Amino acid sequence: MKLRLTKLTLVGAALVGCLIYAALGFEPGPLRLHIYAGTAQAQEARLPSYDLTRLALLSRTVIHLKENYVDPGRIDETKMLGSALRAVQEEIDDVLISIRESDDGLRSSATVRAGKSTREFDLSGVTNLWQMSFKLKDIFRFIQKSAQHISKPRKVEYAAINGLLSTLDPHSVLLRPNEYREMKLSTHGRFGGLGIVIQIDKGELVVVRPIPNTPARRAGIRAGDRIVQIGMDSTVNMTTDEAVELLRGEPNTPSVIWIRRKGWKAPKRIVLIRANIEVDSVHSRLLRNGVGVARIDQFQSSTFSELKLAIKKLRKQSRGRLKGLILDLRSNPGGLLDQAVRIADAFVVSGPLVTLIVKIWHLSRI
Repeated sequence: MKLRLTKLTLVGAALVGCLIYAALGFEPGPLRLHIYAGTAQAQEARLPSYDLTRLALLSRTVIHLKENYVDPGRIDETKMLGSALRAVQEEIDDVLISIRESDDGLRSSATVRAGKSTREFDLSGVTNLWQMSFKLKDIFRFIQKSAQHISKPRKVEYAAINGLLSTLDPHSVLLRPNEYREMKLSTHGRFGGLGIVIQIDKGELVVVRPIPNTPARRAGIRAGDRIVQIGMDSTVNMTTDEAVELLRGEPNTPSVIWIRRKGWKAPKRIVLIRANIEVDSVHSRLLRNGVGVARIDQFQSSTFSELKLAIKKLRKQSRGRLKGLILDLRSNPGGLLDQAVRIADAFVVSGPLVTLIVKIWHLSRI
């Protein structure tokens, strides 16, 4: 009797937990109850995959646009819908979409082929963001049912969202989780890795430069070296993001790469031990006429502090006779706005630091 009550208590607790899990709106995931291994595996196997028709990401995007987008006049729901569908076709190999408009321009439709199935969808009558979402929901339902071998259904929603955002401005974009983590790492200025700057050149992974005082520099890696293999993976047709994901990792863990260098008969195998890499965003030097130059590579979390130290160093080098300072922002891709504002505030005596220019268009639909 005692054992039976214990089992009933465990099952009851599990049911309550599942109800709370569902009520809070969490997405289905590998939730495991380790009462019996076989039962847990069967439970996991029955869990549904990502459901495109929930519009989990798209609905949040629409809410953000309605509440936060600075220039509502740019929002054209019909144009956004068409751009979203074209982006899905470009991203998903098994989906073909043809958009047609009537001669009077008042009615449009899309023929969607997913897998071996084809269906036509009416795209007319879209006058707000929610109607646009409902149209996409119907198309997502068809794609999810017909193109069943799509390995990552979430990619469909990401593609659609970034397609519709592209009609607003060049800067609005939904970052995938790995892209967001990369952005956070790049603006933090510290990560676990080898200490090299890389790029793709003519299909090859090339070292732009090794960072001083890093495993790569100590191992003798040079600018212009070709990385032909990372671990067991060839770098042929590899993207920069894929390479970064393989090269970065926890400090004190090994990374094996093969380097091809001009003058070598064959690529050489090099084993590097990852370390904490700290990237300086400010580099300074003193010119002969007593003018200092501070180059800011990007605005990361430590940039303002680095600039203050750089100016202090330049004053010391000039023996207190620093005549001026040149801020070199060439090739700076941007970064954290608060750091840019703090730097501007250090030099601008009065007046606005950030100006937002909003253009309003009055649209007439006939």
